[in-house]
Amino acid sequence: MNTSQNTQDAVLRRGWDWPRLLHGLVLAVCALWLIGYFFPPINHDTAVLLYISKSWLNGGRLFIDAIDINTPLVFVVHLLPEFIAKLTGMQGTTALVGLLGLGIAASFITCRKVLAASLDPAHATADALLPLLLLFLLIVYPNNMFAQREHMMLVLAMPYLLVASGRADGEDLSNRLKIATGLMAGVGFAMKPYFLGMPLFVELYIVSQVSLRRSLADPAPWAVLAVCVAHALFAIIVTPEYFTVALPLARAFYSEVSQWSMFDLALSANLGPPTFILPLLGIAAFLAVRSHMARIIFLAGIGGLLSGYAQGKGWPYHALPAQALTLLLAGVIIAYVMDHVVWPKRSDNRPARLFAAALMLLIFYQEGLHSRPFFKQLEYRGSDLQRLMHVVKAERRNDRVLVLSPGIYPHFPMLNYLNMKMTMRFESMWLLQGAYSDCQELAPLYNPPESMSRAEEFVFRSVAEDFYRKKPSLLIVDNVPGIPRCQGEAFNYLDYFSRNPLFAKRFEDYDRALDLDRYTIYRRRDGLK
Repeated sequence: MNTSQNTQDAVLRRGWDWPRLLHGLVLAVCALWLIGYFFPPINHDTAVLLYISKSWLNGGRLFIDAIDINTPLVFVVHLLPEFIAKLTGMQGTTALVGLLGLGIAASFITCRKVLAASLDPAHATADALLPLLLLFLLIVYPNNMFAQREHMMLVLAMPYLLVASGRADGEDLSNRLKIATGLMAGVGFAMKPYFLGMPLFVELYIVSQVSLRRSLADPAPWAVLAVCVAHALFAIIVTPEYFTVALPLARAFYSEVSQWSMFDLALSANLGPPTFILPLLGIAAFLAVRSHMARIIFLAGIGGLLSGYAQGKGWPYHALPAQALTLLLAGVIIAYVMDHVVWPKRSDNRPARLFAAALMLLIFYQEGLHSRPFFKQLEYRGSDLQRLMHVVKAERRNDRVLVLSPGIYPHFPMLNYLNMKMTMRFESMWLLQGAYSDCQELAPLYNPPESMSRAEEFVFRSVAEDFYRKKPSLLIVDNVPGIPRCQGEAFNYLDYFSRNPLFAKRFEDYDRALDLDRYTIYRRRDGLK
């Protein structure tokens, strides 16, 4: 036994190994953070996806009875928690958080094993820091974006990225590991076409580092491709309405809603920081440190950044992959410098654990300044969602409701929690926001039915037909339509749809019940058939 080891053992005999304890505490806090996501409310976008998947599970027709622009795979993924909920009687929202927690555990354990096999035993900083940072990014960092599609993609793709760094380095990894991580990542990447730049950049880099013949024989990229091809075939064969109904509506309306210019996106609070910091870290990854891991994460981060720009909205969850991978890249570079420059030779790994724990506490602190943890859950009592739920529970006469609102919160996740159904096939009035995004000079406030576009006419007709046929017990109208005033007049959903005789006829059965915040709630009269 050498002198250094004797000294370390003597120190441990005199007291606690505080670096190890602090390191373990940070790891435990990251893991236990997951518990907070079981408390309501769940993310509203996620609530919509669960609601539509539940409708599909119960016999509804995807992209016909419930129309959304997400790909079929997104709803396939959300079928599983709703299926478990149906079997067990629990809420689908609870099942989703539990399943995603298991997915995070599997992703983290796989990443930890890949790191342990890939890292030089002397690289104590990387061994101490990267697992903590990974668990932080997968559980803590998403905050109110937990369970968004971008978050799920990161959970599924992280093992693939670490395996990709080993593949670029020529490591002898098992085909089983490559196929498993490739299939997981394929599910994540295939959920949104915007994500496909990430594996493309990664695989092109690997081809540049190893021979083309070896790259073609590698099963990992073929596993990713297999999932993408299977998804495309599934959409064509099982849900062709995705191409005939959902995509035409998306082309007609979605691009007009909250569309930002490239300049505005580059200066936005969400995409701005990774736009400027990620390229600088990329310079370090390619020119200052000789780390395939750093370069792979940088290229994946660039793919995530382009995904955010391609979606053109500047919404927080669109920027989540770029933000998370920027943080991970910074951690990889810091660990490389500490292991190769500051502490190149040592046998005592306690300083590395202490450094990693201290750095993570700094990241926790900065994240707390940036975004209050669990602010949705902490503000749930007395929130708009809880107040609306209380009113709807008291006033409803059946399980059906029609909500005319430009947004999806708070009626999602209200419908999930109250097990109610929306009578129209859209989750909100975002389609009309797209149709009336601009007010032309001398343009009418509402387009006459005979001059509507085919897409707007479909919305105008289907909402009225569903309202007339399904007879919801409550009609909730948002008095803030999210549509610009035109010719000095405000857009009104009731005026707009009442021009349809079916809507006007059914609306005669409703009385105004009450006003709640920005909503007017109408109740269908008792005793009507």
